[in-house]
Amino acid sequence: MKKIIIAIVSLSTMFVSCKAEGGKSDKTTEEQSTEVKTEETSTTEAEDKSGDAICVLDKLSVRETPNAKGKWVTSMSLGEKVYFTGESTMDSVSKKEYFKIKLIDGKEGWSRSTFLAVNSKVGVMLQDANVYKRPDLLTKTDTKYSPMDIIAVVATQDDWAQVKGKRAEGKYIEEVWVKAANISEKSVDIAVAKFAGQAIAKETMTDRIKALQEIVDNTDFAGASFMDLIKDKIRDYESKNKEIDVQDVKVEE
Repeated sequence: MKKIIIAIVSLSTMFVSCKAEGGKSDKTTEEQSTEVKTEETSTTEAEDKSGDAICVLDKLSVRETPNAKGKWVTSMSLGEKVYFTGESTMDSVSKKEYFKIKLIDGKEGWSRSTFLAVNSKVGVMLQDANVYKRPDLLTKTDTKYSPMDIIAVVATQDDWAQVKGKRAEGKYIEEVWVKAANISEKSVDIAVAKFAGQAIAKETMTDRIKALQEIVDNTDFAGASFMDLIKDKIRDYESKNKEIDVQDVKVEE
């Protein structure tokens, strides 16, 4: 009888032990499943970062590798739209972040993230525009954007626009707020502003006048918002050219 009781107790102990081990196994499987889901979620979130991006620096380099010494592939134009693949990395030497991008012609490479505005639209300032720290009139600064400054519109809120770009009178890429009414998103306005900026940057007055006149004479640019402004620039440069010519004559005499 005593042996029978011992056998029953032993069987009960084995049953309880097996049940506990079974429960532990189920829990481990659930944790592994959760870890896989978490990794999948992280991957999805990384993919969601991809999208169209606007270049906010003229002649921005595209390189084969994400560093300043990488082989040069091509350069981008101010206001050009490219595709951000979602891949980014930090250069271990310069500590600067790079984005992998794809251009409209299929070329791919890496460019500095500072000079790209992801999920934004290209725009150009129609007139002098006050700069604000936030979408609030009380946050007005002492700086302004100038007519024909090309920027990327990052976000909008009511009648405000958050923009990223460099002011004509500024030194750095800034991300600030302006009144949305100051911005044009017309392709013809953006193109004319781009070429006018190149013309104004030329060394001599004569070269500037010639380049600006070519913009005025281009029928593809008819209807651009800046034509009157460009014509005023031409007259101003012509006047200054005459003053230089008069001074040169006096010197020769």
